[in-house]
Amino acid sequence: MKMNDKLNPQAEALWEKVPGWAQEKILSNVYCGNCGTMTTIVDFRGHVVEGDLVLNGTCKTCGSEVARLIESE
Repeated sequence: MKMNDKLNPQAEALWEKVPGWAQEKILSNVYCGNCGTMTTIVDFRGHVVEGDLVLNGTCKTCGSEVARLIESE
C-alpha cells in the first residue's frame, strides 16, 4: 500500500517493509480513547520516533485524535 506525502521518507521506508495484509490490519485496529473501542485510523500522517513508526490521525467513527505505534525490528 503506497502512501502519500503524509509520511516522511524515513517513515515511508519503515511502512513499506510491512506486508500489505498487515498494513490494512494495523490501520483498522487502532484504539480510540473517546469511543472506548477499536476503530480505523483515517487522515493519518507518520513519523519515526526512536526507530519506531508512529501514525497519528483521526478516528473514523468520532473524529477524535488517535495514534498507532508500529515497533521496528
